[in-house]
Amino acid sequence: MNIFIMRHGQAAPEASSDALRPLTGQGRDETCLMAQWLARQVPVFDRVLVSPYLRARQTWQQVSKHITGTQVECCEELTPNADADIAASLLLAYGDLHRQDNLLVVSHMPLVGFLVESLCPATMAPIFVTSGIAKIILEQGQTPVFNWLEGPHNVRPHYEQPCHLLGSLG
Repeated sequence: MNIFIMRHGQAAPEASSDALRPLTGQGRDETCLMAQWLARQVPVFDRVLVSPYLRARQTWQQVSKHITGTQVECCEELTPNADADIAASLLLAYGDLHRQDNLLVVSHMPLVGFLVESLCPATMAPIFVTSGIAKIILEQGQTPVFNWLEGPHNVRPHYEQPCHLLGSLG
């Protein structure tokens, strides 16, 4: 199973609550770029788990324009300060049932970094840029392997097909 862990796109600094912070234009652009890049590798996500926070749900909306999700659900275990070990247990349990699937998790810092560390104990918690995506490979009977972590600024110089709103990426 391939587990893709994504941090939401850049969000507005303020809203009536942290859970209601929306994506900015740059956040939508970065997410669009990453989704187009990832679509070349992953034709479909068998399951998508999304934090209930607005910016994470909006991130998935942008990704879903480029990659289909067969089953999508909001997951309270993916909020910014959720317990990474509980979230990792949830993903590993899913992996035991669906070994060939592609799973996308859309969440927040610091959880996304701690989730990588919890799944792959030999890896220190990485810092995700906004719209950053990590890939973890989970094979039956083996320790999960941290494969890569990419962000929009790494992908953009090598990406041939521009998003229509990329002007905000600088």
